[in-house]
Amino acid sequence: MILKNYDLNKLDISKNNIFLFYGQNQGAKEEEIDKIIHKNKLVVNKYDEKQVVDNIENIHNELFSQSLFEEKKIIILNRVTDKLFKLIEALEDKNLAHITLIVNSDSLDKKSKIRAFFEKSKKFVCVAFYPDNLDTLSKIALNFLKKENITISQANINFIVNKCNGDRGILKNELNKIKFFV
Repeated sequence: MILKNYDLNKLDISKNNIFLFYGQNQGAKEEEIDKIIHKNKLVVNKYDEKQVVDNIENIHNELFSQSLFEEKKIIILNRVTDKLFKLIEALEDKNLAHITLIVNSDSLDKKSKIRAFFEKSKKFVCVAFYPDNLDTLSKIALNFLKKENITISQANINFIVNKCNGDRGILKNELNKIKFFV
């Protein structure tokens, strides 16, 4: 199932609990992951693709066994490529109501097995995170500066926004630097 990132708020995480987040906008992905974590108050375990490949048995145990002590948890797999396709494919037939799985990847082309699998699935959710445009980044910057009661010129805001390459994570980092120095 393909969703836009702004439609994630409407999604019932108890029904759709396996996500593919891909794209260049790391800041927007982190924002959505934080919303899911805080909204559902979940225990978080993060792994990189290399850790999963090196310890596939541990990941299988974590995915397929339910803990007596934790009610629900979230597992985040970062920097995922098609190397983990077989693991992801095996999840379709399993009952994984006790976990929320976020597969986080950089840009995936249309030929990617994982992307195609998530897009065709009715059970899994696929969300693309494209770079933000200058208007969106400017609005985020203005809202942040207004909230923090910081005044800087529009030229400086434009300079900061242009420096961010469409990633709101970089923008927030730059704005926090300004907040620190003011």
